[in-house]
Amino acid sequence: MNRKLLQQSVSLSQLELHILDLPQKTHFTSGIGIRTSRRTLIVKWVDAEGRIGYGECSCRPDPYYSAEYLDGAVILIQKFVVPYLKKEQTFQDVLDILKRIRGWNFTKAAIEAAAFQLARQQSGYNLSKEIKATPVQKVPVGISLGIHQDKAGFYDVVEAAIEAGYQRLKFKISPSATTDLFDHINPLLFDNNIHTGFDANGSFYHKDLDKLGYFVHTYDTIIEQPLPPSRFDVFLAAKKQYPTLRICADEEVKNIGDLIKLHQLKAIDQLNLKVGRVGGISASIEILNYCQDHHISCWIGGMFETGIGRLLNLEFASYLPDAKAHDLSPSSRYFMEDIIIPEVTMNKGFVDVKQIEVCEVLPEMMEKFRLTVVSFEF
Repeated sequence: MNRKLLQQSVSLSQLELHILDLPQKTHFTSGIGIRTSRRTLIVKWVDAEGRIGYGECSCRPDPYYSAEYLDGAVILIQKFVVPYLKKEQTFQDVLDILKRIRGWNFTKAAIEAAAFQLARQQSGYNLSKEIKATPVQKVPVGISLGIHQDKAGFYDVVEAAIEAGYQRLKFKISPSATTDLFDHINPLLFDNNIHTGFDANGSFYHKDLDKLGYFVHTYDTIIEQPLPPSRFDVFLAAKKQYPTLRICADEEVKNIGDLIKLHQLKAIDQLNLKVGRVGGISASIEILNYCQDHHISCWIGGMFETGIGRLLNLEFASYLPDAKAHDLSPSSRYFMEDIIIPEVTMNKGFVDVKQIEVCEVLPEMMEKFRLTVVSFEF
């Protein structure tokens, strides 16, 4: 990263860990499970001058997407981050503290993001100094649709998403997904020439490969994480059975090493980059530049973040000018109310990146949805 940024002093007077629970508009079902609200951890970094930086730990409250879970993230910060932070340190010092910790990428990303906000304000840094791409002003947005059981309801949801102008419709699938539901909506997708994607969250094993065939043969599209992360044997079996299978990696890429390995094994066609999953901003920059250098298609995914995490995701998405869509729907797609103002909005399938510059966090909304807060004085 930029030397001036790394050497920027980042003072610290108070670190707060806020656990929030934001009600969703509707429940969401994936191969992992059902979620009715977004429970999240917000890191608030207050410096000696009273300036504030925020970071969102976007891991799930359970260890079903990754080994991380929310309560564990709080304990990790308490035991292995807070004791090493000081009243005065550089941004590089913060990164060095985090680098010692193996795994726990979502948690480390939240601390890094909070410190990064303050270091950037003072140093004048922007991502264009590092990322090998010219940013766009409007980011194309897709929608991720959960698993449904009712044909008529599913049809209505898909029709509404098309009318809203989303640039991609991505469907959550699993071995238990009922293919007749997709037969029912296919006329909508094909007649309207909709850019379609599927995400299995690694739920298809050897015994399920016959069921995967429907999606491989019916749609000319890349399937996101159809196979369990790190199960290369299942990948080989799937490619033997379906030579045309193209894979977008998600859970499987936690760092630059994972990406390089999959690339050299020719086991990746596309990457869903989640900033938190790979460990934060500095790691995401390295990964984006590798994708650019090696012509790997890439787009930004989300973990149903609040506006705090969503704005950071949008900023990275702006540096992927060739991406057809990102999983970065507006605030209103998920929450009754968000914790930022103005909320992230979409116009005809695009989000204006200028929103990043004007949004601010609302303390009263943080308090409204807060379950607990842990505070540390320095």
